[in-house]
Amino acid sequence: MEPYFHVVRICCLLWGWALLPLAAHAAASAPLHILLTNDDGYAAPGIKAVHAALQAAGYAVTLVAPRENKSGSSVSVTTSPLSYEEVAPGVWAVAGSPADAAAVGLQVVLRDQRPDLVVSGANLGQNAGRTANISGTVGAAIMAVQLGVPAVAISVGLFLDEKTAQPQPFPSTLASFPGAAQFTVTLVQQLALGAGTGPLLPPGILLNVNYPPGRPGPPKGVRVAHHGQLGAFAFDYVPTGKPNEIKLLLRPETATEPQPTQADTALFAAGYVTVTVLDGDWGAPQGVRQEVAQRLKPLLSPSDAGAAACPPSGRFNPSLLR
Repeated sequence: MEPYFHVVRICCLLWGWALLPLAAHAAASAPLHILLTNDDGYAAPGIKAVHAALQAAGYAVTLVAPRENKSGSSVSVTTSPLSYEEVAPGVWAVAGSPADAAAVGLQVVLRDQRPDLVVSGANLGQNAGRTANISGTVGAAIMAVQLGVPAVAISVGLFLDEKTAQPQPFPSTLASFPGAAQFTVTLVQQLALGAGTGPLLPPGILLNVNYPPGRPGPPKGVRVAHHGQLGAFAFDYVPTGKPNEIKLLLRPETATEPQPTQADTALFAAGYVTVTVLDGDWGAPQGVRQEVAQRLKPLLSPSDAGAAACPPSGRFNPSLLR
């Protein structure tokens, strides 16, 4: 039976909204206020590029990000006391996870100055498909929408064969950060145009953006995508040579069956900037819930068993997930 992963469920309600409509936008007396965070750490090159681009565009930006690299943290939070400090004017380092940083930014640093938008990134490495489930970049954006602020997560792809490149690893990604930062500015501008005087995104909605690295050339365009069921990477654990010690090894994930052409993983691999609309909901779509309820029907109480009335099936219907 084919597995499906739904830590973040695609919200398809915005297909009709057309993502970025060009509506008239009333001029505001003050620039948009953006909380900027990430999972690579406050001093990482990706967040620095986005910070500079947003400020150059005239936005008010407060940066609150992890003190250290916290990649792969998803939406984890720290339950023990944590510290935070202003390391430069308007730049705060949090000794916690990306979700911690977003929460500290919204509930502590900007407690009395609610921002218009949270931007998370730009991350080093793509977070398309089910890789978004473990992404701290996406996790920080999910925390933001849970706290009532719209969010955009942006990630720049990497090539694993550049891991040992000299003088710096992942040169294609590093070279693409300025372009991704400028795209972030353009995206925010278009969201503002489409929102008019209202919120930049509908309540509870975040955008997961993946920007391809510049090899062999610039992005082909921008596409709204479904959340793919393939991951950006596959994970293996290999021995380090020390007793009872292993380390994580990333490798490209290969599809074992045809993938939907409109999945973010497929469009990203084809060279497009992908924009996936998410709502951070852990629930599966209604059709899939009914499939599971049908299988559990003998265990359910009468009211729940009635809700399980749907045509039996030997397996889940993938079309329910598109």
